[in-house]
Order: sequence, then C-alpha cells, then structure tokens
Amino acid sequence: MSQSIEVLNLRTQRDFQYVLKMETQMKGLKAKFRQIEDDRKTLMTKHFQELKEKMDELLPLIPVLEQYKTDAKLITQFKEEIRNLSAVLTGIQEEIGAYDYEELHQRVLSLETRLRDCMKKLMDLKKRKEKRQQKVEA
Repeated sequence: MSQSIEVLNLRTQRDFQYVLKMETQMKGLKAKFRQIEDDRKTLMTKHFQELKEKMDELLPLIPVLEQYKTDAKLITQFKEEIRNLSAVLTGIQEEIGAYDYEELHQRVLSLETRLRDCMKKLMDLKKRKEKRQQKVEA
C-alpha cells in the first residue's frame, strides 16, 4: 500500500507540474489574447480616426459638388437653348439663303428702275393733265 501511495504521489506531482506548466501557458495565451484585443481596439480606433479625418477633409467638397450639379443642369439648359436657337437660325438662313447677295442687289436695282419708270409715267400724266386744263381754261 505504501508503494501504491508513493506511485499515486508521483503521479500527482507529475500531474501537478503539468497543470502548473499549462497554467503558465494559459496565462501567456490569455495575455496574448488581451494584447491582440487591445491592438485590435487600438487599430480600429486609429483607422476610425483616420477615416474621420479623411471625411473631414472631404467635407468641403459637398458644396463644390452641389455647385457642380447646378452648373451641369445650367449647361444642359444652355445646350437646349443653343439647339433651339440653331434651329431658328437655320430656318432664317434657309429663308434668306434662297437669295444670295448679288441676286438681292439685282432685285433692288430692278425695283428702283420700275419705281423710276412709274414716277416718270406719273410725271407725264401730270403734265398731260396740266396741258388739258390749260386748253380748257383758254
């Protein structure tokens, strides 16, 4: 029996040494987990802070982007107005384009000549009328 107790005692000491060794390893592992957790929190805080700083840097761009959108809409309106104006000008050009400058000049000269002829005929008629009236009076 004493031999059994001694074997049991040896086994217990060996198991106790194993438990102590495992306890040390568990404490080391626990410390590593804490360090990893702390590092993770630190990194997350650091990354969050970096993101916040970048967002703060980009914040002034919001009014610029709003102005850009407004300007883009205005440019779109200008383009539409230019298209409409182009269509109107094309129509006018087609109407005027039917006559080139030389042709218009010739038409003006022709109309001036016809006007002179009409004025000459009117003068002739007036003179004849005056002659008739003078004959009637005499």
